[in-house]
Amino acid sequence: MNMRNGDFYQDCSTYFEFLRKEGRTDYTFEDEYYFTMPAISS
Repeated sequence: MNMRNGDFYQDCSTYFEFLRKEGRTDYTFEDEYYFTMPAISS
């Protein structure tokens, strides 16, 4: 995984943690994230 993808992964983890703490969801983003993650993690 290159550095840029690692940064993206970390940023997304931070965002998801923020949503959990706020009791909110962003299903549209989550769907896109889990769809694209296999492509960027290789």
